[in-house]
Amino acid sequence: MRKRIWQRMFACMMACMILFGLSVPIYADDTEGSPNLILSSESVYEVESGKNNSITMQIKNKGNGTAENVVVKAKSEEAIPPFKLSISSGENVGNLGSNGYATIKLSVDFQDVPDKASYPITISYTGQSKSGGTLSGSETIYLKLKGFEKDPAFLFEQVKTTPESIKPGGSATLSGVITNTGGQDMYQAQVVLENLTTEGINLSGGFSSVQFGKLAVGQSSSFSFPLSTNADMASGNYPVTIKLKYQDGTGKEFEKTQDYYINVGSVNKQSPEVIIRKMTEPSGTYDVNQNFNIQFELYNAGQSVAKDIVVKAEGLDAAAVVPKSTSVKNIPSLAPGASMPLMFTFAATNQASTQNYAVQFSVEYKTGGDKTNSFKQFAGVNVVNSVKDKKEAEENKKDEEEKTSKPKIIVSKYSSNPLIVMAGEEFDLNLTLMNTHKDKRVQNIKMFLTLAEETSSETQKSGNIFTPVDSSNTFYFDAIPPKGTVDRQLRLYVVPDAQPKTYTLTVNFEYEDTDGKEYTATELLGINVKQNSELNMDEIVLPPTVEQYMPVTISFNYYNTGKVSLNNVMFRIEGDVECTQKSTYIGNMDSGASDYYEVSFTPNTLGEVPVSVIASYEDASGETIEQRRDFVLNVTEPMPMDDEFNMQPEPTGINKKMIGIIAGGVLVVVIIVVIVVGKVRKKKEDALIEAEEEDIDDIEDNNESEATSSEVSINQKEENQDKEGMPL
Repeated sequence: MRKRIWQRMFACMMACMILFGLSVPIYADDTEGSPNLILSSESVYEVESGKNNSITMQIKNKGNGTAENVVVKAKSEEAIPPFKLSISSGENVGNLGSNGYATIKLSVDFQDVPDKASYPITISYTGQSKSGGTLSGSETIYLKLKGFEKDPAFLFEQVKTTPESIKPGGSATLSGVITNTGGQDMYQAQVVLENLTTEGINLSGGFSSVQFGKLAVGQSSSFSFPLSTNADMASGNYPVTIKLKYQDGTGKEFEKTQDYYINVGSVNKQSPEVIIRKMTEPSGTYDVNQNFNIQFELYNAGQSVAKDIVVKAEGLDAAAVVPKSTSVKNIPSLAPGASMPLMFTFAATNQASTQNYAVQFSVEYKTGGDKTNSFKQFAGVNVVNSVKDKKEAEENKKDEEEKTSKPKIIVSKYSSNPLIVMAGEEFDLNLTLMNTHKDKRVQNIKMFLTLAEETSSETQKSGNIFTPVDSSNTFYFDAIPPKGTVDRQLRLYVVPDAQPKTYTLTVNFEYEDTDGKEYTATELLGINVKQNSELNMDEIVLPPTVEQYMPVTISFNYYNTGKVSLNNVMFRIEGDVECTQKSTYIGNMDSGASDYYEVSFTPNTLGEVPVSVIASYEDASGETIEQRRDFVLNVTEPMPMDDEFNMQPEPTGINKKMIGIIAGGVLVVVIIVVIVVGKVRKKKEDALIEAEEEDIDDIEDNNESEATSSEVSINQKEENQDKEGMPL
């Protein structure tokens, strides 16, 4: 019975499953669905000027009805575009069924030189549905010109004159190499030599330009110009201008100039002539914050000593290239024919663009009396700022899309007073802020300073190097008009333990435009800090008089009491004295170190003889410092010596001396004998007394023993008589 019930339940379950599992027929509606047209494309297409560019897109029907007579048309937003579009009059792609598509090819042919980086293109499409409805739509794409936002990069290399110095009325050859270090070809390139005069430096023949035509990426070409100098020219360094003219692939023209100084020497060359030679410029490209070195020789080509030489290195664009080493070096003197190697370290800041930057070297020196000569020399470096390039490209795209531009605040000029600031002292920082936008005003400006410093053991105090005096670290400006400037002077204090180097001070801006949109910006400034160096020497003690030809020895302790190490410490003696080692090289001294110096010398002349002890060393900036200790020796004639005393000494003197020595020796011997004999006698007496005392002790002991024996015997007898009852 139970089995049948279960069978019936199972049968019912199977019937339900079969019933609900049957398919239900669905009949289609006789009405036509609605088509939906969309354009499948990218938002930005990269194109090149001078080439026929082809762009591929698709028009799709995402609806459930058929789109008929679909037409696609391309239109430029420019009134007179520099290019021609292939489907500007429209292209009919026919009918598109549900989920159907058609491929469209748009050709862009440039007919003129473009004047901006990107152009908007409107792609519109139209069609009809089967029911007679109208279909339409549009999309905006952008044509971005390849390489338009970047200047082709280049590098002047191996620029030199042969010979290095030209005499008035003489001739030489200026030569060099131009290299295309950028990412695109340079067209119609030429080097032009300018700033030539008949009264100064001029061409001795040939043309003032060298044509290269096309310079491909990485290609180098050399140039040379024959030069001559006017016979009436004065000696000195005269600038000529080397100009590079070229076009990029879009036909955009560029001009870059660089000054080069030609050394013109005097005919007799009796005066000093300092020149820069053997300059090694950085090769390749350098990214932001990547250090690069420029080194050269400072050479005196004249016939006399050049004194008080000051070499200053700085980037022509101070906001883009800043020194990372000491930017000013002082050289006390440079002998004729002598040279001194120098090296400076620089780095590009975040404000630098991808281009070639020039670094200027200014040299001043004295030729005698108060006359000062000066000249300048330049070197170039290729900088790449990939982050800024990408950011600028994005900003350009955004600006094109929004048809607006961003107002910027920059530090257009700055200076510190003094130029090299001392640790532990105050200085003035003069800033000129500029609103670079030509139309927009910036307002509600907040400026504050921070110290951007590399991580190292000597920069643990970064952030506290510069402190504002009598003010906070934040400054406020109400507004700056378009293309306007604002000057501000800041009084800053340098902490006493700041390391001597060039610090990068970051100027931060927060500001708004007239619409209230907020922006931020940063500028980098290079501040050269120098630390006081100090070498102290003890006082030198001298005798009141010194005999001629008699050696004199002086000695003293010296200490490095400054906060920086002293390099190449040296002592030397000056004066009319004979000295086996007039110069003594010590080496380097750490801060707080001390040492001892001793030297002997012999005066040659009578009377007052001036003598100087000179200590010289180099501080952290490479500047040579000297400290002098001047004194006067009172030199007298040597004491006269008796010839007989020198040849035959007096016998009496010797006898007296010998007698004194013998008497003294005898006296010492007698004293020793007396002491020894006394000690021996005392020892014998002590031994005799000790023996006598021992004999007395023995006798007393024997007497006591005998008395004790007698007493014992008497006592024994008494005991015996008592026992026997007998009288004693």
